[in-house]
Amino acid sequence: MIESVKIQNFRCFSELEVSGLKPINIIVGENASGKSAFLESIFISSGAVPQVAFQLRAFRQLGNQIELQANIASYWSLWEDIFYQFDLEKTISIEIDGALNSSRSLRVRRTTETSQTVPFGTQVIPPPATPLLSFEWTRKGADTVIVVPRIKGTGLVFDGHSLDFFPTFFFGPHISDLPNENADRLSSLSKNGKLEPVVAAMKGEFPFIKNLLIEIYSGGPMVYAEVDGTSRKFPVALISDGVNKLLSILLAIANFPNGTVLIDQIEDGFYFKKMPSIWKVIRSFAKDNNTQIFATTHSQECLTALLPTLEANQEDFALLHASRAGDSARFTVANGRRFLSALSQEFELR
Repeated sequence: MIESVKIQNFRCFSELEVSGLKPINIIVGENASGKSAFLESIFISSGAVPQVAFQLRAFRQLGNQIELQANIASYWSLWEDIFYQFDLEKTISIEIDGALNSSRSLRVRRTTETSQTVPFGTQVIPPPATPLLSFEWTRKGADTVIVVPRIKGTGLVFDGHSLDFFPTFFFGPHISDLPNENADRLSSLSKNGKLEPVVAAMKGEFPFIKNLLIEIYSGGPMVYAEVDGTSRKFPVALISDGVNKLLSILLAIANFPNGTVLIDQIEDGFYFKKMPSIWKVIRSFAKDNNTQIFATTHSQECLTALLPTLEANQEDFALLHASRAGDSARFTVANGRRFLSALSQEFELR
């Protein structure tokens, strides 16, 4: 479990320290207050390859294709958006402190080293020198990993060692897992005799679902559902966005115990009357698998729906309120008891 996060010079954070985190952390606040950036800081610190920064571009709808040229400007443009105020002279530092082996850190900074780059497919003598960035991951119980992205004649390459990705999953309004990923996770649970809790939870939330299984769709594996009223099986993604979203979250939790699940705008895709039971099942799965949840929301209905689960499990929850002060963001943390008191008295928490 992550107990505290300290951030410097990442996205909208010049400096931020958040402590008192719990197994389930609900993040609220106005637009552009740093909610999504906070989730991204946890996500990028969990990987050990700079390509994780490219995933953040896709999360932000900045595109999932990169046009690269063999010059300094092209190299720096790959990374500048993750730096506070686009200032690549600063050092990004993200420190995650927690129990057991969950503590880890990331530093991204300019190096004194330069790279000799040439236009792709050509030979230039002497080639121009490009200053580089280094990504340095440190994790308790493992060697430090330093990776330096370089532009070479074949394109962008990453010099350095790899490290197993700390199991962290990001779900947002503009991103979803690929069908084959959910199929792989469902298959893994099935082979290990651990699928039944997922099937039972999905049937409990959506009684028209009779079973989940894997079929081939357009040449690739996909999760299908047997549904009431027809012998035809349907791809879960075609049934409902909310059904598919809940399935994706539960499969990620069940497949990777002791991990972290990040959910941006958790209410998206779910009918508001379903939210009380959805909160209950997500909390139950997280508890059973020792998985930590960070979820943002803009919905007071979504927060109110949490009341029954929060009343029974105050110690598992924290409320994080994001706000802006000038050009920087800050977070205020309330424990489960204070969170419950505010919700019970119908205070405006968004």
